[in-house]
Amino acid sequence: MPGGYPFLGHAFQLRSHPLEFVQSLRAEGDVVAFRLGPQRAYAVNHPELIRQMLVTDAKKFEKGKMFEKGRLVSRSGLFTSEGDFHLRQRRIIQPLFHHSNIARYTATMWEVAQSRVDSWRDGQEVLMNQELFSLALATVTKVLFSTELSDQRSAEFQQSVPVLLEGLARRALAPIDLLDKLPTPMNRRFDKALRAMENVVNSIIDEYRADHAESADLLGALLRARDEQTGEGMSDQQVYDEVVTMLIAGTQTTADALSWTCYLLTQHPHVLQRLQSELDETLGDREVRYADLGNLRYLQQVIAETLRLYPSTWMLMRRPVVDVDLGSWTIPAGSTVLFSIYALQRDSALYELPEQFNPDRWAPERAADIQRSAYIPFGSGVRGCVGEHFARAEMAVILSVILRDYSLHPALAQPTEPIPRLLLQPSAIPLIIERRLAGREHQDA
Repeated sequence: MPGGYPFLGHAFQLRSHPLEFVQSLRAEGDVVAFRLGPQRAYAVNHPELIRQMLVTDAKKFEKGKMFEKGRLVSRSGLFTSEGDFHLRQRRIIQPLFHHSNIARYTATMWEVAQSRVDSWRDGQEVLMNQELFSLALATVTKVLFSTELSDQRSAEFQQSVPVLLEGLARRALAPIDLLDKLPTPMNRRFDKALRAMENVVNSIIDEYRADHAESADLLGALLRARDEQTGEGMSDQQVYDEVVTMLIAGTQTTADALSWTCYLLTQHPHVLQRLQSELDETLGDREVRYADLGNLRYLQQVIAETLRLYPSTWMLMRRPVVDVDLGSWTIPAGSTVLFSIYALQRDSALYELPEQFNPDRWAPERAADIQRSAYIPFGSGVRGCVGEHFARAEMAVILSVILRDYSLHPALAQPTEPIPRLLLQPSAIPLIIERRLAGREHQDA
């Protein structure tokens, strides 16, 4: 592919304009060769070839550089582990996210979200991306630990996560690993944030073992979980790795998706009004229950469309362990292979008017026409997100609580822009919240 720079190859384009670059690659073919530094890399664009990597030939690939860098934070957690160990961890953890457990977690999600929203004031300006990060953190920690983080621990976590995600993204896209070791301000901030994360999580686990060993929450389940094939549980270190993985994945990704949803609803008030009508008719003034989520069909369509336009994991990497044939290309073992979920889900060959926010494309009569492999916001195959149903439930509950009680209006005229770090995060989203007359009217009495 033309346009690279000496020594850097196309790393500069990928670092400076990543979303535009990955979208431009789709015009170059089903598979495109380019350079990251001195090394040749490959972008896979065709949805069926991506599915081949993730599902059919999954055992021929390991997760690659992006995930290796991720081990600096989550070590051997489910997000970064490989091979038989990954399968073992998935067997242990997957039952914790069974529908019956998510039904229990839903009650906690509602409790936390309603308490937070009840503290809002009519006409208040809210920096929604920060508020939703705080709310998602409170929700996940309540489900994990049956408690709430202290203000100090919560502040440390909220300050650490963005720094860690930015640092991991820089490391994953750096043309050479030497840049990770230089005493730059970014690297120093990363090391400080990592130490803060380790201190917070380890102190929670230590206290938890002393006082909550038999708790019925998610951490208690992690400590008691056993591999159904071997009967083995997890070491203390592995519990730490999985807790960090769940905290980051269940907080930042959910907060980002919720933030994008709220922003899109302010840009499409007719969608917001239709959604609020559904909430009023389905819920009235009672709490949100797990059984309600399947009946909130338009809400599910809104969530699906948000995740299409703004998937948190906007790009992923793989590395073949053997030579692999993808279409007409043979990808050598050890190569860097990337694919962009963001670019895939905005491809005009796969979606009608792909840049348009249109929840009706997910109506049952239309969704069947969308190619299954063209929509993968949570990944696919054995490495797909084990917490997908948890994340969707959390999003649905929080949005139900917010939008039943409040309408949302933009506080500023300028649009929110995507910031592609390790995750696809929004720039600031200042909104004015206006209490609705519908919904839980008794609160105004």
